[in-house]
Amino acid sequence: MVTAAADLFDLAGQTAVVTGAGSGLGAAIAGGLAAFGATVVAVDVDMAAAEAVVAAIRARGGDADAVECDVTDRPRVESAVLEAETKHGPVRVLATSAGIGMRSPAADMSDRQWSRVIDVNLTGTWNWNQVVGRRMAERRAGSIINVASVAGLVGVTTGNVNYAASKGGVIAMMRTLALEWAPAHVRVNALAPTHFRTPLIENAIRDQPELLDYYVGNIPLGRIGEPAEIVGPAVFLASAASSMVTGHVLAVDGGHTAR
Repeated sequence: MVTAAADLFDLAGQTAVVTGAGSGLGAAIAGGLAAFGATVVAVDVDMAAAEAVVAAIRARGGDADAVECDVTDRPRVESAVLEAETKHGPVRVLATSAGIGMRSPAADMSDRQWSRVIDVNLTGTWNWNQVVGRRMAERRAGSIINVASVAGLVGVTTGNVNYAASKGGVIAMMRTLALEWAPAHVRVNALAPTHFRTPLIENAIRDQPELLDYYVGNIPLGRIGEPAEIVGPAVFLASAASSMVTGHVLAVDGGHTAR
């Protein structure tokens, strides 16, 4: 039986949590999931930014709520999940987009630069995966989408060894969780975007304008991505359209990793 395309991507009645939702790709994913009917819980360490995203979703007729949380604070992650589910019901979709960068040549990288990026990007992602994933497994339903990066798949030369290690770790973690939780009908996948026009990338270009040419030179489509271009892949992985997809890295990279 062929299912109507609209039904495949319909997220109505589902609660979706997006971390790092206050800006960049997280904000785009939050808006996209809401546009396809999900009730979105926008999580960010910057409550004002999360509330602004929620206001924009509501202005377009969507349903959303904001929650403040530092993803590295495990007790707060636990309470934030409880808060979200108490108000909006079981979380059926989790998208982990919270992440930071702290650039430095590898030889000069400080312990703090290494540990802080690993803590936020990898441990923070793990915190949310474990807390939400175990609940999904108990209910035998759910989709987890971890935002990784092409930096976790190919080498980069922009002073990002900490970032690359964190995103490679996210990909390895995702694959293992996909295998562990498949019997419980919880799907775990990852998006691996190339350079997108986000605050992280725009700040890097501001500090080092020559980076733009480097970024574009690695992307066969000849441009960096726009945040709206992450929405389709995220909705696909969240929805029934990807019901047979788990343990997969979906590169949204303009051909970056095809080289």
